[in-house]
Order: sequence, then C-alpha cells, then structure tokens
Amino acid sequence: MKLTKETKIGITAVIAFALLIWGLNFLKGKNIIVTSNYYYAVYDNIDGLEAASPVMLSGFKVGVVETIKFHKKQRSRIVIRFSVDKEIKIPKNSKSVIEPANLIAGKLVTLELSDSQEILSKGDTLIGFVKPGLESQLSDQLLPIKEKAERLIESLDSVLSIFDAERRQGLQNSLDNLENITNDVSGLVAEEKVKLSKILSNFESISANLKNNNEKITTVLTNFSSISDSLAKANIKSTILNANKTLAELGEISGKINNGEGTIGLLINNDSLYVNLNKLAADLDKLVIDLNEHPKRYVHFSLFGKKDK
Repeated sequence: MKLTKETKIGITAVIAFALLIWGLNFLKGKNIIVTSNYYYAVYDNIDGLEAASPVMLSGFKVGVVETIKFHKKQRSRIVIRFSVDKEIKIPKNSKSVIEPANLIAGKLVTLELSDSQEILSKGDTLIGFVKPGLESQLSDQLLPIKEKAERLIESLDSVLSIFDAERRQGLQNSLDNLENITNDVSGLVAEEKVKLSKILSNFESISANLKNNNEKITTVLTNFSSISDSLAKANIKSTILNANKTLAELGEISGKINNGEGTIGLLINNDSLYVNLNKLAADLDKLVIDLNEHPKRYVHFSLFGKKDK
C-alpha cells in the first residue's frame, strides 16, 4: 500500500515528538525505556540536592532523583522521590544518604543497604541522612580556631597596652632584626641552592644504587650471618687455649735447644759433629782420588781365577 504524503508527515511528526519527550526525560536523568521502581526519603535539610541528581550504589549509578518537595504535614521537612533500576532490591532499614558529588559542587544520593532479609516495596520510604560536606567540616573545625584567635588578639591588645613608646620601639627594632635575619637566611639558601640540589641528587643516586644492588647486599648480609653463626657454633675458646698451650710447649722446646739440651740441642750448639763430618768428607775425597790413580790396589782381576793365599 502506498502511503500518502500527509501520512508520511504525520508519522514523522509522531516519531519526532516521541524523540523530543525521550530527550527531555533523558536530560532530566530519566530513562523511559528502562523500567524502574520509585522510593521516598525524608530530610530536615537536603544541603543543595537538586532534581536529576544521580542515585549511587557502591559507586555505580542505579537511579536518579525525580522530584523534591516539602512534606505535606511537616512543612519544615523535605521529601524526595527517586527511581532505582527494577533489578535493585533494597532491604528494609536501608539509608538514603546525601553527600557531596565532588570537592567543588554538586550533591548525590548514595544508598547504604542494610543486612535485613525483608525487601522494601515500590513506594516505601528510606531513612534519610545527610553527610556533612567539606565546607561544613571546615566550618566546624575553623570555628574553635576563630574563637581562640579572637581571644589571642584580645590578650595581645592587653599586653601591648602596658608598653610605652620606648618599649614599643624596642619591640619594633627586635622585629626588624628578626626580619633581617630571615632575609639573610633566605639569601643564603638561594646561594646554596645549587649545592643543595647536588647533595639531593647524590642522595638519590645512592638510594638508586642501593635499590639496584639490593639482591647483592642481601647475599652479603646472608654470608656474614652464616659466618657469624659458624663462629658462634665453633668452640673458639678451646681452640685458643690449645693454641696457647702449643705455643708454650714450642717455647719450652726452643729454650732447651738453645741451652744445648737433648740431641737436637747438641747438634745445634756443639760443632764436634760438624768437624767430624768435614773430616769424613775429606777422607772420602782422598780415597776417591787414590782409587782413580791406583785402581790396581783395590781391584784384582785374573783370567785363571784368584789364587788361594
């Protein structure tokens, strides 16, 4: 069937209108395509929460704040309605916590689920709670400091009131001297900045070397530990005593040798053996010479055998 021009224009208009509605809801944080359940939470102060703010569960967006309005009966309280994905089941006694979205601005709702086995139904109300923002925390912490500062200023005013012109001038001179000292220190630091930079670079280099040679250092320490354990287990005291005893005995033997006691002492201290050995060597030398010159005196050889004497 062929569509007329008017029909085509009508279908296009309907589609465009549907897209417009979906786009507006999407900009508000609603997704009309995905089904969801809605719940309520009541607060004394929503701390700047706005419609279309995200609803988070464990850091994941599971819904969006739809409406914010005053309580019908308790006009000082505020009721918010928010939608949550239908797959999310919220136990009874769970909390709806308003907290900062970031450090600068913005709020969001975080769901803190309880351990209850009973599940809330669509349209039930959660426990509302507002977590203090960074501004509130700073304000609470700075308020005591502000009060102390005011009391300190009052005390300083009281103290300064007892100073005459001369004492005030002396105090002013002391402050000027302190400023001069501070300037001198700043100048010295600026002059030595290069040296300080080199020192820090050397420290970084040493630290890097230690890190790179960590395994070798560990091995060396392990070896030292093994040596220490071996020395601790060894009977060093007994070894030293035995060595001292041996040295004493050697000293005693050396003393006897020097005194000419015993065979070794006589050999070392008495030269008679040396003289006799020299004499024997001389006699042997003469015998060898005579043997070479007169061999017949010592060797008898005959073809017919030796005669009986």
